[in-house]
Amino acid sequence: MASISSPAPNAAGFYSAKGFCQIVGFVCLAGFIIDVVVLALPPDIGNLQWRAGLMQQVSDRSIVLLLGTALTLFGCIENRRWLKRLSRVSLIIGVAFVLSSLIVVADSAKLQQQAVSTISNQESQLQTQIQTAQTNPSAVGENVTSQDLQRFSKELTSQANALKSNAKTSALKLATASVGNLVVIGLGMISLGLYGMRLRIR
Repeated sequence: MASISSPAPNAAGFYSAKGFCQIVGFVCLAGFIIDVVVLALPPDIGNLQWRAGLMQQVSDRSIVLLLGTALTLFGCIENRRWLKRLSRVSLIIGVAFVLSSLIVVADSAKLQQQAVSTISNQESQLQTQIQTAQTNPSAVGENVTSQDLQRFSKELTSQANALKSNAKTSALKLATASVGNLVVIGLGMISLGLYGMRLRIR
């Protein structure tokens, strides 16, 4: 009576690892897609703050995309059709991430300009009120002297300069973090795509 031989332990372990990677990879990709879709609703592409916020959120979650893609590619390593498709998608997403970093830089610069402009406008309005009070002391009461108004003006200028500096620093930090993540993950996705394409032709 012929006996049915069981697969070698190494082969069984390899197929088990593939199945595990496929499950975890699909979960990571599905979770990333759901997060991005939820964050993008309702869409407002023309809104600079909406666009910058979305790109920052995508950047923060991009490591999940990279991990999910790598695990899925490994899980489909023996299925040439799926490996080909996933490798091409990985390449496209990687290039898109790298290019989107340029948009993040431009949007961050615009947001920084808007923040500085808003602070400058508010400072200008308050300085105008102080100048008006200086020319008409009776409008602010007897307890406020000309020296007090001059001190208020200097403090206002100092605070406005500090706010402008903080706005520039915050915008620079956010842009650097987002661009760094997008470029690194983009290059990682491109590398995965190229590696998958090389595996496909062997």
